[in-house]
Amino acid sequence: MSFAATYQLLFEVTLRHNYFLNNGEETFASMANADKEKMLQQFNTDAFATIMPTLETNIVLKNYKMIFKKSKTGFGVYIKVKDELDPFIKVPVDLNLKFLIKINDYQFENYTNLDFALTQAYLFSNVKPLTEPVSFEYLPKINDNKLISNAYLVSEETTANLLSTLQPSEQQNVFGLISLTAKGDNSSGNIINNLGKMISPNFKIHFDNRKTLWKYINRKAGTEIKTNAAKPLTRSGFVEIDPLTDFTPSQPAESQYPNPSVKSITKINSDYYSEIFI
Repeated sequence: MSFAATYQLLFEVTLRHNYFLNNGEETFASMANADKEKMLQQFNTDAFATIMPTLETNIVLKNYKMIFKKSKTGFGVYIKVKDELDPFIKVPVDLNLKFLIKINDYQFENYTNLDFALTQAYLFSNVKPLTEPVSFEYLPKINDNKLISNAYLVSEETTANLLSTLQPSEQQNVFGLISLTAKGDNSSGNIINNLGKMISPNFKIHFDNRKTLWKYINRKAGTEIKTNAAKPLTRSGFVEIDPLTDFTPSQPAESQYPNPSVKSITKINSDYYSEIFI
């Protein structure tokens, strides 16, 4: 007689990005549930990122009868169980799993509201590294109303320490690392409870879309005008420009102003500009 191995969800990580989920100036958070579902049906993390276990984590997954399963909105880790909540192999409280985030869209920096540094990486974790300050931001949960900010960009020292745990073949072009330990610094970040039973949490990495000042350049006339306020960049929807109120001085009411692409963005001091040639 043979028995089919039974696996249950140990934890999952959900990714979201407002560039793909917002609709013009309408934010994903403000949408009705039905509209959210429509946006999520079109959403796929493959559009901007590749997430994979590190080589070391792959060995751990195998040893503990775990399976990494990718989805359109992130990934889940499943574990073989004796019953609904008990892992087949006991999970140590200090068991750590790491996952690489590498960006596969060269325009990601243009439409993502973050700073980028060659010598620093983003860390999404339930445990604070010793080299980080007490203000370290922990990985949010699915119901937390929190967007990823520069607070998740860890120091050069922490980044170097994290990269040193990777194989040389893994160390190139790392945007971020997801590092999850069975028991986190806070109970809200735990993956297992004090009895070693599964909690099956859902963590969330929710990127915000960048907003830019829109600069309209008329080469023929040799003129440039820019919006008074930054406007959101989104893949879906259309942001209406009012020539009378969006520019100083105001422009002719009959003029048309298209939305920009994410291809042409420049940074001057702390401001980002989208350039549109008309």
